[in-house]
Parts: sequence; structure tokens; C-alpha cells
Amino acid sequence: MKFSAFLLLVLILLEFGSCSQTPIPKDASVVDSIKTDGTLTDTSQQILADEQPEKATSNQQEIKIFKGLYISGNEVSTFRDCDNPSKVYWLEDESKKLSASYTKAEGFLAYPYESIYTEVKGYLKGKSNIGYAAEYENVIAVTEVITAKQKSFNTECIAYEFIALGNEPFWSLDIIPSEKIIALKDVGSEKTYVFPYKAAKSTGNTFTYEVSNDRKQLMRVLITKETCGDGMSDRKYNYSAQVTINGKTLKGCAIKKGDKLTMNP
Repeated sequence: MKFSAFLLLVLILLEFGSCSQTPIPKDASVVDSIKTDGTLTDTSQQILADEQPEKATSNQQEIKIFKGLYISGNEVSTFRDCDNPSKVYWLEDESKKLSASYTKAEGFLAYPYESIYTEVKGYLKGKSNIGYAAEYENVIAVTEVITAKQKSFNTECIAYEFIALGNEPFWSLDIIPSEKIIALKDVGSEKTYVFPYKAAKSTGNTFTYEVSNDRKQLMRVLITKETCGDGMSDRKYNYSAQVTINGKTLKGCAIKKGDKLTMNP
């Protein structure tokens, strides 16, 4: 009888002890919130607060599509934004693919620091304090190259003054004040001539450019407002062009920025 009473007392004590213990969650983040008296505290607000800085960081690196003119060369990596041509950014290539795309897009008879049209994905890093990048108000970090191709008179954001072209032999001329350059590509002789930009002398319906470079090369360009045909297409141009260099004369047509070309009937 005494043994039975003792056994009953032990069972009662064991049952009481199991009921008084607070169950401990397996989640370690919740365990940290258990107070010494066994109560739980709500840490959800603190967790949200801890995550907030990460959201701010991701917003600062918002990926966007940029369209513009890219120039690459010795200590040069610049991007002129098509949406705002007055803005020029320094460009960092995190994709590691833009350099190859630039070289491929330049094509035949490329000249140093020639701009190409590019569309890239990337984000703004802010102003840099390092090297030549510090001269620009912001840096674009490129994460993906969408397209890279040679510019032409159809490239809307290129601020050319005139673009001239001819055939037999084939040649083209870019006059781009914003890039401070006048460049002639003579496909017939497989030569490229580059000159610093100099404003034309305008008389009536003619524009005359006379330029020279550090190689002591001289070039004269005469552009006249008159109907012109290239002989290869049905396009009708509003200007004719004549280029004289090294005793050689090239003839063709010219397009002024803003011109709308028409097609011959």
C-alpha cells in the first residue's frame, strides 16, 4: 500500500514538471527572442528594419536601357546619351563584351576614337574620383550589350552637320561638330583621313570647309544646295558634295542634319 502511494506521488510530480516547461521553437531567430522568464517577443518589425538598407541599395543600382554614341580608345570610354545629347557619361564595361562589339562595329576603314551607336543595359554608379572618369558627372556600368553598330545619317541622335557620300569610287564624309571631327573614308584607295573640325565658310547656297591635320594633309569640301542623285538608289538629296584631297576630287551628294530625303518617282 505504501509502495502504491509512493508511485502515485512520483507520477503526479512528473506530470506537473512537463506542464510547467515552455516549448522551445526550432527556429534559431525566434530562440534569440525568448526572454529569461520564458516569454516570447515580436521581432518581425526589427527584421523588416534590418532588410530596409538592402532595398535601398538595389534601388540605387536600378538596371536601365541606355541608347547613345560610344567612343573607345586610349584613356577614353565615353557615352553620349541619345535621350539627352548634352549629357556625356564615362562608361565602365562590367559585361566584358563591349570592347569586342566596338571593334566589330567599327568595320572597314575605322579611325581612332570613331563613335558607334550602341544600346546597352546598365546602371548609374555616380560620379567617379578616379582618373579621366572624374571629368564626367556620372558613370554608366554596362551589364549587357544589346546592339552595337556603325552610325549613319539615319542615326537620330548623331549631331552631324553634313554627311556626304558618293560612288565610283565609293567614299563617305562625316562632319560632326560635337565630336570635333571631319573624317573622310575613301574606299577606293582604302584610306581614311581625319581632321579637326573647323566651321564652314557660308556664301549663298554653298558651304566650304578647308581643313588640315598634323600630317600636313589638306582637304577642301564644297557643299552646294541643289538637287542631287547618287546613281545607285531612288533617293533625291538636297545637296551636292565635292571633296578635293591630295589632288584627287570625289563627287557625290550630301545630307544636312534635319533633311527629309525623298524618293524619285
